[in-house]
Amino acid sequence: MYIILEYYLVENFAINFLLLYFTNRITKSNIKTNRILIGAIITTLYSLTVFSPYLYFLSSFIVKLLFSILIIYMIFRSKNIKNFLYQWLCFYILSFILAGAIISISSNFTNIQKILSREVNLFNIFSIKHILMGLLLAVIVSILVFEYNHRKKMLDSFLLDAVIHHRGEEVSLKALIDTGNSLKDPLTNMRVFVVEVEKLEAILPRELMEYYKSPQRTMEEVLIDLREEFPLTIIPFRSIGNEAGLILGFKPDRVELKAPDKGIELEIDDIIIGIYNGDLSTDGFSGLLDYESIVLKEEI
Repeated sequence: MYIILEYYLVENFAINFLLLYFTNRITKSNIKTNRILIGAIITTLYSLTVFSPYLYFLSSFIVKLLFSILIIYMIFRSKNIKNFLYQWLCFYILSFILAGAIISISSNFTNIQKILSREVNLFNIFSIKHILMGLLLAVIVSILVFEYNHRKKMLDSFLLDAVIHHRGEEVSLKALIDTGNSLKDPLTNMRVFVVEVEKLEAILPRELMEYYKSPQRTMEEVLIDLREEFPLTIIPFRSIGNEAGLILGFKPDRVELKAPDKGIELEIDDIIIGIYNGDLSTDGFSGLLDYESIVLKEEI
């Protein structure tokens, strides 16, 4: 019994530690390893309650649920309920996937009849190989699920609302603060706010929209024809995956930028709108804004 209990404790500690460790990594909580170790020790000691009939009530679903809440809060010490629920959910998803994977893998490789006839020891059912395979599957699935959420949260932290005003008209769109965008108009040296042409239809003249929808004239011809009605400038531009090219741009009356949750509320008039003929992204934004346009404006 001593050997079985020792194996049970070591195995439980290893599983609990790995579950907490990967919960920390997947949720990017940056918790120190010693706190994960303490949590793994406490959860391992808690698992011993199944061996005592006097402590059997501690194995009920409600108590286990409350215990998991306490452990996650104690280890991660989340400052708000949203982060706590995120970490707790990740821990449970990992646990459920791990349990399901181990049972599935074990059923595939273990003779159920031998288990029922006790020819195989119960502790041999879930071997280290099965546990590692189950853990690997749990981590992969959890990363796929939570990585999307991380990406969305990261993207949202760089998004803001933009309103472009020009000649009594205005258009609204979502813009991404692009730290890699250092695009400037070569003539005025103003920073360029790249926007999808479809979002600018209410501002641009009909002749210019026709040029983008079915170009029958050259860029130079459009520049000459609209030089008085709608002055344009040519800007060298290169997007990811595409060769360097040229885009047209114009100076708006002003651009309003708002992101209340980030404390951003600016009005910029020394900026050029770069007209991009295509989709900048499928992630919900239609404009790329140089972050220095915001930083420098806030410092003034």
